[in-house]
Amino acid sequence: MLSKILLTILIIMAAIIFLRMKNAEAVKAPASSAKPKSESEGQKMFRQGAYLFLLFMAISAAVMMYYEIGERYKTVQVHVVNTQTGERVSYQAEQQDIKSDSFKTLEGKTVYVADIERIEIEEE
Repeated sequence: MLSKILLTILIIMAAIIFLRMKNAEAVKAPASSAKPKSESEGQKMFRQGAYLFLLFMAISAAVMMYYEIGERYKTVQVHVVNTQTGERVSYQAEQQDIKSDSFKTLEGKTVYVADIERIEIEEE
């Protein structure tokens, strides 16, 4: 997830640097005529398309980050089942606090799972 955000930021930064370099070249270049060149319709449309694409990428990254954070902090029901006896104990925990051999409950207790036990996760 973090790589997607970093890639989006990298693309935005590259576009900004490209546009600044292009504007700097236009300022440094000697004017061959008294009146400045105006952009053609194709160039204007291309620039607007590039800005819209950057805006779309930034909004997409923000939405993806929002949903990813929401998934991590979702509360789930965790059932620890003893495979030999069938005994079942239930806890509530956040999705991000569950690991393969332990998890941390909402009450703050850390539960370690033995080799003969398995974890079942039930979304609420």
